[in-house]
Amino acid sequence: MGVPSRILNHYSSEERNVEAVARLVSQTLRPWCDRKGFPFKGRRKSLQSLSEKLESGRYSKWSELDDLYACTIVLPTPQHEEATLEFLSQAFTPVQVRRRNSTKKAPDVFRFDSTRFIGTVRVGEGLPLPQELGLIKFEVQLPTAFEYAWSVVTHDLVYKTDDFDWRKARMAALLKAAVEQIELLISGFSANVGIIPQSSHPESDAKHEAVQAFKSLIEEGFIDRQLTPESWSRFADNLFSLVASYSNRNAAPQKLLDLTAAIGERARETGEYSTIVSGSLFQIPVGCISAGIVSGANLSKFVIVDSVELRDIHGVEKVPRPFRFEDDSKKTGSG
Repeated sequence: MGVPSRILNHYSSEERNVEAVARLVSQTLRPWCDRKGFPFKGRRKSLQSLSEKLESGRYSKWSELDDLYACTIVLPTPQHEEATLEFLSQAFTPVQVRRRNSTKKAPDVFRFDSTRFIGTVRVGEGLPLPQELGLIKFEVQLPTAFEYAWSVVTHDLVYKTDDFDWRKARMAALLKAAVEQIELLISGFSANVGIIPQSSHPESDAKHEAVQAFKSLIEEGFIDRQLTPESWSRFADNLFSLVASYSNRNAAPQKLLDLTAAIGERARETGEYSTIVSGSLFQIPVGCISAGIVSGANLSKFVIVDSVELRDIHGVEKVPRPFRFEDDSKKTGSG
């Protein structure tokens, strides 16, 4: 596309500074996002996109531009915004924060309205950056995962086309309405769970009862708190898989309850688990099965990570199917 020469010339004179700002912002935000587990994406505005933006008539001078460099931090939910904005305000000089839903819109309008942080890199006395870099504003968009997915899917379909189609704009708005509905459900996830009618499911019910039983043993001091798993849901899944390895799927829920009850009885009678602080909680049922406290339970078909704790603490002398940390081919040097 054609670009007016005045825009081209000024863009060229600013390009090196914009690139420096982009590099500084990215070097600050990307490691922080990696630690938080937030997806990060940044881009400099293209010359063509800039030219179209200036032709919108919404800007009266160059210094009003705030997204020559723009980046996106994808947040799980809107509840993560405040901590992110706090970090941005500490890392950069805030210019403006445009909150979600702060722009005026009719109740029947659905469009992109995520929170955006406008800032500049910090310059001044004692800082090793040229003063001119502090004049370039950049934008950090803070959409949720669902909002980001919507924008990625619809942007090219609606705005990067060779025509204007009312139906495409309408479809994009319909999808945004669906995203807002999802966001509302997520924001009130715990409160909204109560409106879901409970349905009986033997496997789920057994997992729930097993988790509650182990939590009670920890609360009562019969199992040390240091063995609390990072994910109770994953612990329940692993425990069910262990039980299912020596029973059929239909019988597994009751077998899980039997195993859990036996462990609870043994824990309360002997107190032997109250002083165990190494290994994992999963090793307790493995040790109990190995000891034969539940009739018909065995470890013959389940892959288990063998360890010194299993042997010295839980008395498991031999694991039938041990997990291998190294392939046999690597040991022999073949392959």
